Amino acid sequence: MGAASASASMRAAVKRLSFGKAEERRHAATEVARLARSDERTKRLLPELGVVPPLVSMLADDAGARMAAAEALLELARGTHRNKVHIVKAGLLKKLPRLMDDKDLSRSQHLALLLLSISSLANTDFPLSSSELLPFLVTTLIADDVPADTKLPCLAALRNLSTKLEHVRDVVSSGAVHALLALSLHDEKTSEAALSILGELAATSAAGKKAVEEDETAPRALVDAMTRHENPRCQEHAAYLVMVVLAHGHGSRALRENMRGLGVVQALLEVTLLGSPLAQRRAAKILQWFKDDGQGRMRAHSGPRMEGASLGSDVAGGSGESEDCRNAVDKIVKQSLDRNMKSILRRATASVDLTNVKLLVTSSSSKSLPC
Repeated sequence: MGAASASASMRAAVKRLSFGKAEERRHAATEVARLARSDERTKRLLPELGVVPPLVSMLADDAGARMAAAEALLELARGTHRNKVHIVKAGLLKKLPRLMDDKDLSRSQHLALLLLSISSLANTDFPLSSSELLPFLVTTLIADDVPADTKLPCLAALRNLSTKLEHVRDVVSSGAVHALLALSLHDEKTSEAALSILGELAATSAAGKKAVEEDETAPRALVDAMTRHENPRCQEHAAYLVMVVLAHGHGSRALRENMRGLGVVQALLEVTLLGSPLAQRRAAKILQWFKDDGQGRMRAHSGPRMEGASLGSDVAGGSGESEDCRNAVDKIVKQSLDRNMKSILRRATASVDLTNVKLLVTSSSSKSLPC
């Protein structure tokens, strides 16, 4: 498309957005989205021609107009700080409470991606109002009928807000901590991102740490994440969150006891043997802390050495359940050895006697660590 043709299209779209009927405005919004995608210069010029205020006002129109306007605003916001500022100043955030009632738009990926783009202003000098953005994000995250593809941009937007200390208190008071814990427990696609944000909130804010400690969902969510051997990152984030929450003094005794009752010690033992190297180190530190019954401080650069035999013995001795511990560790060691032997088999040459190798796996797996 030539420069003259593009200019004519822009002028026509601006005119229809401002003075056209409902159907004309919807088509004009679609044209604005197309123009914004086609050329960076055009994208920067369109807001100067006045397209943003009518697009934002269209978010209060019928469903078709709302979706077209959201898509156009998203295309305008992509990668351009100035356009994002134009959109916020046109009143987008003030319309969010009304948009929550629109099931189609509030659950659409276009609006979620638009809010993610707008949330990046939190990392600039622009005075973004997190109190206007957070209710929509939290409501979307806790809704059962919102797909993961829509929740993930909302999580990213929440993380953008959480990176600035001035927004952290608003994030915590919005109910985001409970929403994130629920996501980590019930939604595998979003659990990794949710646990990561929780770790950052707890590490940077006393209010965030307290909110995690006091949430009744926290013990089960953290123990459940520890058992996800198919997702090492979840285990790493969960272990980090536990270390942060229980890092100072006695930590939360209620949280500690609830986690113990849910089987956190066995879950941590499994992580020390089957988890990623980072998860193993973190799990070992937490196990030592549980063994000491929460005495002392859990420091980021301290903690027990990765010695499975002595660690298993200490934990079992402290709990008085040596037989249960021995059975648990037997199972864990068998899984670990089986994985190691499978790796060896993949690298073995055709001359290897597979029968003897299988016998070796069986005999090795029957040996248990002292408990």
